[in-house]
Amino acid sequence: MIAVFVPTSVFGSACGTQHGLAEPIRSGGADGIEIRRELFPHEALPLAECREAVLRSGLRCIYSVPMELWNPEGRLNEETLSHILAEAEILKPEMLKVSLGYYAGIPGFASEGELKGAEQERLGQLERLLRQYRETAGALTLLIENDQTSYGGRAENLKAFFQAVERCGLDGVKMTFDTGNWLYSGEDPLKAAETFAPYVAYIHCKHVIRSGGMWVTLPLPQEEDALWRKLLRLLPSDVPRAIEFGLPGEGCLEGYIGMLREGGSGTTGAGIAEITAEIGKGIA
Repeated sequence: MIAVFVPTSVFGSACGTQHGLAEPIRSGGADGIEIRRELFPHEALPLAECREAVLRSGLRCIYSVPMELWNPEGRLNEETLSHILAEAEILKPEMLKVSLGYYAGIPGFASEGELKGAEQERLGQLERLLRQYRETAGALTLLIENDQTSYGGRAENLKAFFQAVERCGLDGVKMTFDTGNWLYSGEDPLKAAETFAPYVAYIHCKHVIRSGGMWVTLPLPQEEDALWRKLLRLLPSDVPRAIEFGLPGEGCLEGYIGMLREGGSGTTGAGIAEITAEIGKGIA
């Protein structure tokens, strides 16, 4: 059965405490929760409370952190990553999700061996930090998400990074494929799905349209030819999927979970069709 995760951000202003959402998410039929660091209060990080709530609920857990892995000089943000990994030791998620940042391919090498050597040097510190974490805290997959920036969401940069990871044999570094962010960053989502499918370990699902000269994120539509359905057919069918949009009303969480679990086959919870129809009227 396909696993479905629910980020705490989908509840919007009704989020409350993130650890308080574990049971509602489980009751809605989800398999996992995505804890969002940006939703914690500035003065406190109740990671231990979140960990206890996750254990009680039996949910799987992903920790999402709005950090860029590579700085504008193309160097690893080592201090920030070390700090985030220390937080992950408390929460103990199975995956840690970040953005790529300013990684780009390394030009000017005449041979594959020279290129691999340069990449190993560049990725060596990342490998060391991940190895240290796993030796003390256990298994962890690092997820790199295509974000909405012109650099971290650029297909060319993401491809260079994942090819380097593959050449260097860096284990446990995979991709979060966000179905809507490609449009924000000016990329072709279908082409991206074909390119990055081998690296994908987690899928963020949302619907994006152009309205008023800007991109707008909406809940998933039910139409059989919807882009999100086409993308799921190109991506691995055995990796977790997540709702990545604000819930448009009460009582619809279970329906959207069902849509994602069945790959968009049309089975939905009561009320979703009516809610999405009203959303469409408001955007038009």
